[in-house]
This record gives sequence, structure tokens and C-alpha cells, in this order.
Amino acid sequence: MDERLIALGLAQPAPASPPVQAAPPAPEPVLVAPPDEVLRQIDARRGMGLGPPAPEPGLAELFPEMVRAARPKAPAPELGRVLDEPVPTAAPVRAVVQPTAMTPPESVADALPNAAVRQAVRIRDGRRDRDGLCELDGAGIRITGLLAPLFIPWADARAISVNRGYVTVVLPAGSIDLGVALDGVAEPALATLFADVLEAGRGGALEPNTGTLHELGLGIDRTVEGFADADDPVVPLAVAAVVGFVGLVLLPSLPTILQLMAHLEPAPGAFALMPRIAFFDPRVVVAAFALSAGLASAVVQLALGPAALSWARGTLRGWHRGSPGLAANARRAIAHLMLGSRIAALVAGVALVTLLPSAYARAVIDADGIHEASGFPLISRDRLWSEVTDVAPLAVGFSERAEGFDTMLVFSGGDRLSTRGRDLAGGTVRVIYDFERAHLR
Repeated sequence: MDERLIALGLAQPAPASPPVQAAPPAPEPVLVAPPDEVLRQIDARRGMGLGPPAPEPGLAELFPEMVRAARPKAPAPELGRVLDEPVPTAAPVRAVVQPTAMTPPESVADALPNAAVRQAVRIRDGRRDRDGLCELDGAGIRITGLLAPLFIPWADARAISVNRGYVTVVLPAGSIDLGVALDGVAEPALATLFADVLEAGRGGALEPNTGTLHELGLGIDRTVEGFADADDPVVPLAVAAVVGFVGLVLLPSLPTILQLMAHLEPAPGAFALMPRIAFFDPRVVVAAFALSAGLASAVVQLALGPAALSWARGTLRGWHRGSPGLAANARRAIAHLMLGSRIAALVAGVALVTLLPSAYARAVIDADGIHEASGFPLISRDRLWSEVTDVAPLAVGFSERAEGFDTMLVFSGGDRLSTRGRDLAGGTVRVIYDFERAHLR
């Protein structure tokens, strides 16, 4: 149409044609993975040889309905247009099957399947105890916890007795000691009840929840109730106070007692040099507090009776609640002291025995010479005055000696013997110094 006619208003412009919009791109297909259980079944069938070992098919071959459902429809073509481009299709996806670890079946050899009793025990193995499990059934006793499980037929259980809180089962080739364990700590009061259970099993009269088994359960309940009654916060404080007080009293007393026991009064005209034992000597410290621990345990058991040991064993089992870490450790240490009174006495005895040589080591000086004793039997040494090369005075500290000096003998071999740090019997330092000078050759 002429643009001049349009400009003069004699003609209308032609309507503009709407812009042709490009077809939207086809969305990518959404693939739906098959369920894991289906994949596991396929993999299992192949592993069992029910299918050929061909390569795993793609997702489109296995689940065509899912792929067709997930494939988007192409937009309808406009009239008069022919779609030259093909409709995109989903690429085949390989199904990946994760291997699953087969859980082995649980072993049934660790427990008797028809056990009437399963009781935790402490097995006495030489000088130590082991945690174990005792199981009873109609055939006999099975004990685990040793290097190898032990099965005892009832016919081989020759005798069952109670000895110091443990049940002793006599076997054809020896015996075994078992203690009833509650939370890892043996309870001597239950030994008799457990022995009755074993006797009932040997006689074929072991019935669950009745008879001796019922009595054993009641005994365990009484043990728990006994700890609840004895769990008094005053008990550990009293034991700690006795241990500390008695230990501090024995610390300076033990050296004095030993020196009085080993004191030697020489003959007239002779002198004796005896060693001193310091209160801070490690042997004195160990002996003092070991004796105080044993004495405290005895005092508390005398005052509280069986409740004292019940409290100690329950504390080691962890039955006490509500104490912070430091207080709980202190309570456990005190409980160990109360249960280990025999060990404390043994430690104190060993420490005192090691102190005896130091207390009985002395030197006697007379006109015949110098006689030294080591403190051990049959071990001594005699020296003549001819072996002494010099007698020298030694300076001492303030108020250490009334005479203001000590004396020292020097022997020809280089050995020395002095009065420093020793108690002198038979005279003063001045008298023994003059005596030594007079016999020096």
C-alpha cells in the first residue's frame, strides 16, 4: 500500500502480523530408578546361575513403562510446519547394584541353649581372679572365662563345698573355685546359696524360679538392700580420718620404737655407735600408713559389723550414685583399703623387716679394735687399731653436739667411720675422741 495515501489519511495501514514464537525446547527426560529390592533380586538371580551372565540391561529395557511415563511429550506442531528434528529419547541407564555384606549367623557355642542358670562368677586362677560365666543345665556345669571353656558333667562333680567365700567344686583331676560376682565383685555371703544351687543341679532337682534358685535370688536382693542401708557418707570420712591420724602418729613413733628395740649398752670402757632412722625414710612412711590402714579397717569392721564390708563391696560395684569424680575416686580408694586389710598388713610387715637391718647396724669400739655389724646375721667385720691411720674432729652444726664437734676414724684402705648422724653410747664425743687418740698407733 502507498505510504503517501496513508500519510494523507486516505488509507488504513495493514495490520501487523503477530511475531512467530519459537517452539520451547523439549525438557530433558526424568528417569525413575528402579527400587533397590528389585535390583537386589536381579543380582541374586544372576549370582545363583538362574540367568545368563550377559551385561546388565539398561533402565529402558527393564522398566519401559517407567521410561515412557517419565518421557515428556513433544509440543504439537503448528499447522503448515513439519518437525524436522527428532524427539529426544532417554539414554539407557545401567542399573548399578551395590554389593551387600552377608552377616554371618551368630555362634550358639558361646552359651548353653537350655541353661537353667546363668550366673556371673569370679574364677580363682592361681593368685588372681578372672571374670567368668557359670551355666547349669541337666547335663552339667559349663564355665567360660578361662583360656578355654570348661564343661563339667554332673558325674564328674565329686564334691561341692564352701571355702572362705568361694564354692569349691572337686573334679577328678583337681578342683575349681567359683565366687558369685555382682557387677564384677565377688560376694562371699552368696557362696553358700550358690553351693546349694549346684547341689540341686547335681541331684537333678534344679527348677527355675523355685527352691534353691529362688533363695539365691532373694540373697542377691538382700545384698543390694544391705548396701542401701550401709551407704552412709560418714563411713568414708571416718575411715579416712582414722588412717590419717594413726599414720601421722606412727610416722615419728616407728623410728623411736625400732631404735629402742635395737639399743645396745656396751661394756665398761667401750663405746657403741648406733644409726638413726629418719621419720621421712620411705620405708617408715609405707609402714606407718599401711599399719594405719589395717587398723582403720579393723576398727570400722568392729564398729559397723558386716555392714562395713557390704558398703565397701557395693562402692566398688558402682552402686553409690551422686558423687563427683574426685569424691567417687576417694570412696573407691577407701573401699579398696577396707577390703585389702590383709594386703596392708603384709606391706607393713615387709617395710618393717627392711628397717630392721638399719636399726641393728652398729659399731663397737673398744681396746681390741673396731667391730662393725651390718645388721644382717653372720655378716660383720673386725678391724685392728693398726689399720687406723688418723683420728680427726669434724665440725657440726649449731646445737648438734654438746661438745661442738664429731669424731672420725680414717682407715688405711680409705674407709671412714664417724659419729656424725649416729647415737653414741658409753660416753661423750670428747671421751671417745680422747680414747681413739690414745689407741692410735
